[in-house]
Amino acid sequence: MSIVFSCIIPCSEKDKDSQNLKDLIASIKSQDFQQDQIEILVVTKGDSEQAKAIGIRKAKGKICAMFCADNQIVGNKLFKVVYDIYKEGCVASYTARYRHVKEDNSLNRYFSLIGGNDPVCYYLGKNDRWPQVEELKIESKYPKSYGCNGFFYRAEDIKKTDLDHYYPMDNAMEVKGEFRRIYSDSIWHKTSDKLVPFLKKRYKYARDLYCYRTDRRWKMLDTREDYFKLFLFVLYTCTIIQPLYVSIKGFKKVKDLAWAWHWPVCVGFLITYTILVCRNLIKHQFWFQASKEKKRSSVALEV
Repeated sequence: MSIVFSCIIPCSEKDKDSQNLKDLIASIKSQDFQQDQIEILVVTKGDSEQAKAIGIRKAKGKICAMFCADNQIVGNKLFKVVYDIYKEGCVASYTARYRHVKEDNSLNRYFSLIGGNDPVCYYLGKNDRWPQVEELKIESKYPKSYGCNGFFYRAEDIKKTDLDHYYPMDNAMEVKGEFRRIYSDSIWHKTSDKLVPFLKKRYKYARDLYCYRTDRRWKMLDTREDYFKLFLFVLYTCTIIQPLYVSIKGFKKVKDLAWAWHWPVCVGFLITYTILVCRNLIKHQFWFQASKEKKRSSVALEV
């Protein structure tokens, strides 16, 4: 039988024997789908984005299933649902929401409730998944952040994109055709259990992905509307009231005290990204001064 699903999992060397990865692989193997039509590609070479591109190139299946090592599929019907969608001509699909697991730690539960692991994305309307505080609407454009954590592509389409400069959102923009939202919460995203270590990891992620790399096509902040929403995030966080309103509104929909994380997480991200912006400004200033000195030296030598 030919391969249908190629499950691509980027993984660091330190996490390749982790329980999270074992849980993900076990959940793939528990799918109600012929196992000889599923291949699992755990890629440890390169950084996370390079590993995904390597996996896509190696994939033999008709569908590339993009996972992260901290994902887990809940239930055994997801692959069947996805396969039926692709037979209808869809080029990409994703679950509408993250799974809210009551037994999980409170920080992970909060991230599942808000629809992603970055409240800035929530306020920009660029979540990974639909937030539990909002009603699902067919016509909505949520989410605007594509490509990871249980995202499925028709292989022939994603392989035509610029894999030499692979980033999940960027390459998703290059795929033409219907993106289908699956009204399911089959993906459990085990992001973190402690806020401070997670913010340190997020700082490094944002620095590498948005500051060091100049080949991005997709931008988190791209329009005036984006910058206005960012301003509102800062205002809301500093004045507390709106984040508390989100927590109360969310708690009315899903009775979970994890909603109380919303404002503290907003504060943590505001501080983290402020430090990152200040670092970049200082670095740019040093670079600018060095360039001026170099230019002066060059002029002096010519004289």
